[in-house]
Amino acid sequence: MKEKQTLPNTPNEHKIALLLGIRGLERKHLDFRYNQYDERFVSFEHWSPIQAEDILYVQTHCNVILNEISWHDDDCGWQFYYGIDS
Repeated sequence: MKEKQTLPNTPNEHKIALLLGIRGLERKHLDFRYNQYDERFVSFEHWSPIQAEDILYVQTHCNVILNEISWHDDDCGWQFYYGIDS
């Protein structure tokens, strides 16, 4: 069972999870959280990338913009999350 703080908590976040599910990304692998600036973001499978086509699909069908944030970690490689601008 997922922790409550990682679940979608707005209508747009629920729609993002639904749309990504339609694209084949399982909801149980999505985490919705706050970053250090108190901004909401979504991540997939412990910081894995989400395909550009899937991001475009969400942005086409939901009134949000998902901004990719990525960095390279020496131990884990490239990591990604997506800021949610509503």
